[in-house]
This record gives sequence, C-alpha cells and structure tokens, in this order.
Amino acid sequence: MGISEDGIMGEKMLFMFLDEWGYKFFQPDSIGEKDGSFFVFEAKHQERFKAPPFDGHGLPRWQIERRLDFSKRTGIDTILVVFDKETGETFYQSLKTLNEGQYHDTHGDKPRRIYPIESFIKFSPGEPESTLGGR
Repeated sequence: MGISEDGIMGEKMLFMFLDEWGYKFFQPDSIGEKDGSFFVFEAKHQERFKAPPFDGHGLPRWQIERRLDFSKRTGIDTILVVFDKETGETFYQSLKTLNEGQYHDTHGDKPRRIYPIESFIKFSPGEPESTLGGR
C-alpha cells in the first residue's frame, strides 16, 4: 500500500473511530492563516447550476449547516472556492456572506443550497490577495 492509500485508509479509520465515539465532525478541504486570522476553505469543482431561479454555485445543505455552526462557535469563517467546470472560472466568497444573501434550496435525495453567481467574487489573476477571506 502506498502513502496515498495509507493516508486514505487512516482517514477512514479515524472517521469510524470518531463516529463510534459520538463526535460530529467534518473534513475541511484546507485551513489557512493570513494576517493572524484563520479560515476554513471548502473547494468545489463543479458545473454551474442553471436558472431558474438563477445561475449559481452551492453546496449540500448539511455541509453549510455544519460549517456555519463551526463559524458561529469559533469565529473561524469558511470560504467557498468554486472551480467552474464549464467556464474554467474561479469564484470565492465567505459562506457566512453567501448565506446572508439570496439563495435557493433544492430538494430530493441530495438537497443543495445554490447561491447566485453574482454573490461570488470572481478571481482575476493579479488581484490583491487581501480580498480572499472577505476583507
């Protein structure tokens, strides 16, 4: 078994261990620190949700709820970074900011919350780095 397989197996074992002990947990895609502030990053490489009601991107609702609860209790915000499969564009925004604005909840087996594309900041090469994290 290689390093990657060992790492994946270790994570699976950890998740089973935490679940058995009654922990609620989530796995951030990354945690970053800049200028003394920490951020959790959630990355999605996905196709754009199409209107109606609007074009946008989003997450499964359970992920949003878990990350917003974490943010409320710790003060550490989650930044959603979306790599749009169709256009190659990159969008980002604070999950707290997104959730305070307009959104649309889908229903079914895998409900998602979709935010309008205009609610995101479109990454442009050479933009000031300080805009990441909603600053």
